[in-house]
Amino acid sequence: MKITKERTVEIAILVLLLFTGVFGIYKIYYHTIVKPNLYTITFHDIDSIIKGSPVRFMGIIVGHVRNLQRKDDIILCEIVVTKPNTKIPDGAVAKVEYNGLGGSKSIEIMPPETENPDVKGIIAAEALRINDMVEAFKDLREVLVCIKQFVEGITPESTLGAAKAIAEAPDFTIEANKTLDNMTQRQAETHQKFKKLSEFQKEIENLIDRILKIKN
Repeated sequence: MKITKERTVEIAILVLLLFTGVFGIYKIYYHTIVKPNLYTITFHDIDSIIKGSPVRFMGIIVGHVRNLQRKDDIILCEIVVTKPNTKIPDGAVAKVEYNGLGGSKSIEIMPPETENPDVKGIIAAEALRINDMVEAFKDLREVLVCIKQFVEGITPESTLGAAKAIAEAPDFTIEANKTLDNMTQRQAETHQKFKKLSEFQKEIENLIDRILKIKN
């Protein structure tokens, strides 16, 4: 069966209309259903999160990771909330957590820790890796060693010597008190001089007023 040119044009128009209709329906669905429930979280370390990883809000699964994009030294993690009537408030805190014995990971979102109205979007809390914990324990160990050495260095002789040195030290508070007393006395004298000057100024003004009245 030979397809005429007119028939080919009709088929092409129908395919184009079908494609336009499907695309239009998708755009309407995206802008009304999907886009209002999209959130972007900026991470510096996504810690093995992949597309499709679950998203939990206060322990309840509310959506999943929709897209991951690397930009310079940050990761833009786009999540979509599919649970009806669920909105993530501004200032909520998101972090990567393990779930289950298999070691699967998800993004856990908790309520805001601040009431600052200027905070917008979801705030990322960076993942804590094993290396970070090792470094923290190393620093803690060094601090404990320093405390141990300091305590071991405290002996009755050193304590007695320190107390004796403090007792024999000159008392600087006497001179400080004298200086403060002198400053207070000078301030009072200056205040008295300003008071007398103000009274003298008032007398001069009264005298000038009387002279002007006599001339008038």
